[in-house]
Amino acid sequence: MSGIDQKPPHDAAIPRFSQPRHLRWFALAALLGSITLLASLGLLALSGHFITATAIAGGSVASAAVFDIFRPGAMIRFFAIARTAGRYGERIISHEAVLRLLADLRRHAFSRLARLAPEPLARMADGDLLQRLVSDIDTLDEAPLRVWLPWLWSLLVTAVALLLLNWAHPQLALGALPWLLMATLGLPLLLAFGARRSGEHLAAFGAHRRSELIDALRGFVTLRLSGAWQQRRADWLANDQALLQLQWRQRLLQSLAVAGITALVGLATWQTARLGHALLAGDAVSAPWLVLAILAAFGTLEAITPCAGVVLAHGRSRAAADRLEALYRLEPLLDFPRQPAEPLTAEAGNFALTMDGVHFRWPDRSVGIEVDTLCIEAGERVLVSGPSGGGKSTFAALAARMADPDRGTIRFGGHALHRFDEATLRRHIALLPQRPHLFAMTLAENLRLGDPQASDDELRAVLAAVDLQSWLAQLPDGMATPLGEYGRGLSGGEARRVATAAVLLRKAALTILDEPFEGLDPASRARVADGIDHWIGPRSLIIATHRDVAMSGKVRKLRVVDGRLVTDSSTLR
Repeated sequence: MSGIDQKPPHDAAIPRFSQPRHLRWFALAALLGSITLLASLGLLALSGHFITATAIAGGSVASAAVFDIFRPGAMIRFFAIARTAGRYGERIISHEAVLRLLADLRRHAFSRLARLAPEPLARMADGDLLQRLVSDIDTLDEAPLRVWLPWLWSLLVTAVALLLLNWAHPQLALGALPWLLMATLGLPLLLAFGARRSGEHLAAFGAHRRSELIDALRGFVTLRLSGAWQQRRADWLANDQALLQLQWRQRLLQSLAVAGITALVGLATWQTARLGHALLAGDAVSAPWLVLAILAAFGTLEAITPCAGVVLAHGRSRAAADRLEALYRLEPLLDFPRQPAEPLTAEAGNFALTMDGVHFRWPDRSVGIEVDTLCIEAGERVLVSGPSGGGKSTFAALAARMADPDRGTIRFGGHALHRFDEATLRRHIALLPQRPHLFAMTLAENLRLGDPQASDDELRAVLAAVDLQSWLAQLPDGMATPLGEYGRGLSGGEARRVATAAVLLRKAALTILDEPFEGLDPASRARVADGIDHWIGPRSLIIATHRDVAMSGKVRKLRVVDGRLVTDSSTLR
């Protein structure tokens, strides 16, 4: 089959924040965050030095007279302003960087998923797919925002603090070094054991919980009627409690890590004070510099504390990335050429659809179809009937190239169907699937998905073709009426006819409608069938339905029997 053995395309990987368009924003955020934390460290350490030096200078009139308060005071004000401005700028830039990254991730994810329709996308659990597209993508922002930037800042501030301690006296730096290294690197790396598995468990639990919730809500009425709702609800609550317990354990571990980092920084500060006391007694260090060193060691706490969650955040982010990459590695059932084949033109009039020796079965399903020989000439009306689940929708999918046959050939306009790029093929063949989708947009916007350039008069005309003119007249906002997601607020027949109208607006050479009359009474079916027939005009039409329907013109009738498409002995009028 075309597309099954194709290699993953070059853009299959998740777009990383190391790409230039992201790197510039994160580099600016890293710079502003560094300025903020270094200014905070400098403000604390220099303030201690200045206050201590001022107290000593005030001990005599002579020392007070020569003491310089202006330069240290100006530096303290500078650090205070830099800290405030840097923090504000870092918050804006980092959030802008993350939002841009998430926008790219979502755009990339949906473009990849579009290639997987209809298969294997249709076989994926809705809850798991939703978890990947929402929660997993949102989790990816933890890598730059809660892993790499905090770790970078903690290492930078720790290095500057150690330089200040070394400036005061080398013994002070050596005394604080092991404790600060344990706080910055040792404890987070210790947490790395099991963090990846914990992140995988969280993602798996989240996906399972979401899938169970969606399934339960979809089957709410059936579960209530069968008396199984309470048990299903109890099972879901148990899964929910398990997820909350796992999240609580991660929060507890992170809180213990914060306590551990605070204790280690405290030990570094205590060691600096203890060594400094001996050095001060021997006049090896002055009191202002000792206070500066003590406060510099303590000032690293603001930068190092976020490291408590670095490894846990990395585990969650890595697990989310693995789940998305597994989704991206899936191969689509179809593969379209990038370059269009020889274009079809209306003047050529060669819009015949032919099938020869076609055989197809959906993967992992028993539903399929066999077609020995079929030729649907341009302008024909063809009605394909048969029992539900017999293969009518499969035939429609093959004719519209939503699937490729296991063997045999399908041609349109004299060309093999798989030679056409997707845009060209969809322009000439329009399909109403068995389960069409309406979006949470206005009526006009849903219709214009078929033809963005359609005028209001055309929209009203196509709604009249599907017998919705009276319904339109009753809408308070007319074409501007918002439709709920999946057509919420519309009856099944109304929603299907709106979707049919959007497909008719495509004005394709071949229009294929799968069950367009579902939910309609016989009189409505007749009106809609007649309206569709007049709208299609000289173009070709295939209707797959298990309901008998009459049309004004001559209709060729086919029937699916035991998975084979055969010619019916009668012709409907």
